[in-house]
Amino acid sequence: MTDITRVEVGDATLFVEARHLGPDSEREGLGDRLPDLSGVTEALSSFAVQIGDALHRAAPDRATVEFGCQLGLDAGKLTALLVQGTANASLRVTLEWERPPR
Repeated sequence: MTDITRVEVGDATLFVEARHLGPDSEREGLGDRLPDLSGVTEALSSFAVQIGDALHRAAPDRATVEFGCQLGLDAGKLTALLVQGTANASLRVTLEWERPPR
């Protein structure tokens, strides 16, 4: 089940679509509590660092990384769903090396 959930981020309010991940009993709502976004930002930061390390080792002249994710809501916390069995999560990496002039 997917719901639109309000999230406070600094001085801004976002409305995000999040899929419930826990048991049906946890789907009754959060009451007055807002879900915590810190798990999403930590996961995305860790993911970016690992991708950056791999790109550094590959040493391309140019790299582009695009990724999309869905959000899940589990026990009042939002989580990033980067890899799942649907077309909604994606990772596209483009690496380019330039040949030195001969």
